[in-house]
Amino acid sequence: MIIKLPIFPLNSVLFPGAPIQLHIFEERYRLMIGRCIEQRSPFGVALIRAGSEVNPDDPWFRQQVEASGGGDAELNQLRRQLGGEAQPYPIGTTAQINTAESVRLDDGRYYLIAVGQRRFRIQYLVQRQPYYIASVAYLPEESAAVDGAAATQLRELYGRYWAAVGALTGTPAPREALPENSAELTYWLAHRLQVDNQQKQRWLEADVGTRLREMSAAIRNELAMLPGIEPGENERGWSGPGTWN
Repeated sequence: MIIKLPIFPLNSVLFPGAPIQLHIFEERYRLMIGRCIEQRSPFGVALIRAGSEVNPDDPWFRQQVEASGGGDAELNQLRRQLGGEAQPYPIGTTAQINTAESVRLDDGRYYLIAVGQRRFRIQYLVQRQPYYIASVAYLPEESAAVDGAAATQLRELYGRYWAAVGALTGTPAPREALPENSAELTYWLAHRLQVDNQQKQRWLEADVGTRLREMSAAIRNELAMLPGIEPGENERGWSGPGTWN
């Protein structure tokens, strides 16, 4: 299915089922979000491959720079540092705004909470100004059975990690219900695991089998760094406390 979708390039990766919080201050994105709310339609989040998340010529942004004592010289320096117009990766995720938990301020800015829905691939840009609109195709989620053993192992890794942390710190394991669906499980974990954005983007683009394998490998590597864990115990482990949002 091919649709036209407004695109919000960001320095973050959104996964299906994951929440995202946004402060919308630029005029172009205020317009985009206002239309999405009015039409109850989603927008697309895509990781920036090159360029800037912020337009230094946006009136609200300029006002903040000037209010902090900056002038034209500082704005020119920011233009050079930011690197120009954002160039997004071709694969992203649609985001549906939670209007009940989002706020529009008196000056027109928004504080939004949205939830990731479906992965898409950008076919081509239909519009560049005032914000990107792209022709996109939704990516199918795998309906065929994946390696059940790999998904089961990943769930076990999570439990074994918290058991190891509990033994080291005396902290009880959190009570969390992991998704039953294998694809949803990998998205759930990918959202929480603090790896760099390039790795997150790789997982967003990958098939579920690849996500299962690579997450298991990353988790084992993290567990190996926990003090007091014997080498034989790190065959099944989870990512350390510092790797979670």
